[in-house]
Amino acid sequence: MANENYIEAFKELLQELRTITITAMAQTGVKRDSDLSKSVEYVLTKDGIKMLVAEYYPYVSEGHVTRRRARLRRIPLDVLIEWIKAKRIQPRASATGRFQTINQMAWAVQTKIYNEGIKGGKKSKGKGFAETVAEDVADYSADELADYLANMIADDLVEMFAPVTV
Repeated sequence: MANENYIEAFKELLQELRTITITAMAQTGVKRDSDLSKSVEYVLTKDGIKMLVAEYYPYVSEGHVTRRRARLRRIPLDVLIEWIKAKRIQPRASATGRFQTINQMAWAVQTKIYNEGIKGGKKSKGKGFAETVAEDVADYSADELADYLANMIADDLVEMFAPVTV
């Protein structure tokens, strides 16, 4: 009977830890219904409690800026030409100020991207929630487990010594 109570207590604790983790992630901009939030799960192992989560969890927490690496491959010129036309960019040479053809401009952009890569404009959401999650989960689980186990042990002791005191 007592073992079932302990198991139920741990199940409730694991669900509460999941809620704490998702709340901490949501406070930094990660949506509650995102794939990352849905992937959060806590399980009991023989060594303790383990958090299972999508493998990109630390990257989202760090708030990486997306960047296309330099010298990876060249962007097709026809795609760049369409982009230049769509943005209505008037190509000019920076040194002379003379007009360039769209093909020359596309080649210059392609070469620049190939040599230096592309840096994303925005950081990904979620910066820094891993430390918050770790602290909140540790604090909550320590307090909750201590209280719950102390109450259960006290109840078991009372039940065990009840026949003696009557």
